[in-house]
Amino acid sequence: MTKETLGTFITQRRKDIGLTQKELADQLHVTDKAVSKWERGLSFPDVTLLEPLAAALDLSVTQLMTCGQAEEEGSAMTEETRNLLELSADSLQNERRRGRRRVAVLSALLMVGILLLLVGYLSRFTTEIRKETIFMKETVGGVHYIYLKENGHLLQLECGKEVDFEAITADNLRYELECRWNRNTYQGTLLSCEPTGEISLGGLMDAEFEIMVEPLFGHEAVYYTCENFYPDPYREPAGKAYLCDYRFWLWDRETDVTQDLLVVEDCIETTLADLDGDGWKEVIARTRWPEKPYTVYSWKDGEILQTWPETVPEEIQDKLIAIWER
Repeated sequence: MTKETLGTFITQRRKDIGLTQKELADQLHVTDKAVSKWERGLSFPDVTLLEPLAAALDLSVTQLMTCGQAEEEGSAMTEETRNLLELSADSLQNERRRGRRRVAVLSALLMVGILLLLVGYLSRFTTEIRKETIFMKETVGGVHYIYLKENGHLLQLECGKEVDFEAITADNLRYELECRWNRNTYQGTLLSCEPTGEISLGGLMDAEFEIMVEPLFGHEAVYYTCENFYPDPYREPAGKAYLCDYRFWLWDRETDVTQDLLVVEDCIETTLADLDGDGWKEVIARTRWPEKPYTVYSWKDGEILQTWPETVPEEIQDKLIAIWER
């Protein structure tokens, strides 16, 4: 069988069943120019197209490759044609196997891609419970929002139905918040918001505190104040527990000369009280050490003495509770 013989047979068969070159090409997913080359005897169809071409022409592959001679009973098939048919069958089978493998690989890649997209999408969202103050609140278009500070951004949270927006205050009061938000957009939903009864001391390190004066240490007027606030690195809640220094000094108003009497460093709180009943108040400090929680500074024979009692009266303990503990 030559290219010309096959081309003439394809042409005649196409016309017999009423197909144009374009219609035949569309069925085979090739161009009409390819069909034209077959019919003009310029090339053979690809072996992978023999089966679909035969089906399109309403023939068997054997009938196509023998140009219809197999329809005649007892007609002999040349060795060349038989070899070509066997080659065509093997090629079609191999092509089907490759096709199934490609489909399986593409399906697996598609599933992996979908899973990666899903994981990436879900990883952008976080649901958490946090304790902090409200930076600000606003209502836009009838929708209530609160804002929290988050790594140099403002986290915008839309208030859910269970949230009492009117009861929320943007001051130093701390709230326990349950929220879900997007890490990329810094937007989300506030699911619940309950006051903790705690007060944030976030601005203490920059604050200015009152200078007080009282009789102390055998002097009629001793001035004192708290200063140098900083977060306690060893105490929870992290970043909310503060230590400070209390400084006590004398001041001569006429000469404007000062004299430091005592500096209580790294304490939680101090108060003044006459513990020993001698008519002069002592300084009682709440220390940072759980093993030795109290220090008392008293005056004796012109010197300040330091003692470490195991406990102090309950009314003194109440005065030594820091704001962040209340």
